Amino acid sequence: MMRILLTIIGLTILSSAQANDTIWMTRAGHIYFISHTDIIDIDAHNYQVGSMLNGKTGQMAFSLLMKTFEFTLPLAEEHFNENYVESEKYPKSTFTGQIVNFDPEKLRSAEPYQVVVEGDLTIHGVTKKVKEKGTLTREDGAIRAVARFSIQLSEYKIKIPSIVADRVNPVIPIDVEMIYKPRE
Repeated sequence: MMRILLTIIGLTILSSAQANDTIWMTRAGHIYFISHTDIIDIDAHNYQVGSMLNGKTGQMAFSLLMKTFEFTLPLAEEHFNENYVESEKYPKSTFTGQIVNFDPEKLRSAEPYQVVVEGDLTIHGVTKKVKEKGTLTREDGAIRAVARFSIQLSEYKIKIPSIVADRVNPVIPIDVEMIYKPRE
């Protein structure tokens, strides 16, 4: 299923690439989020994020299945999938966008490269324009991409029942880490 999602989301990137361009990809990207409140911390990791980066244009995309988040608290995972993000109805989250200050020459250096990424983030069936900062670093023949940003649950129509409103933060910080390798 992840391979199909990667293929679909990557068509935009691949269609703009020529034979001598480098397409960087991963099927094991990492996304982490935490809902911190005074009562409880609810956090989850997803290590099954598929992502592609066009090394010539800076176009990028990622896709993940919502059910592949692993929670510290098993009951939180059940509520997340059934009640909040409704994983059966909205099974995936996607991002397609562009590094707006992309310079392919900077990918040759091991120096961290500060970037701004702009595009469309879809969660819970809602697509919003986002613009966030991140860093690209060349490490051992790979490109490491990291970013941290926050989303407001209400903007993605994720409803939190009033009975647990004091246990779920309405603003969720999200950490993204991708280790891209050249497409084989």
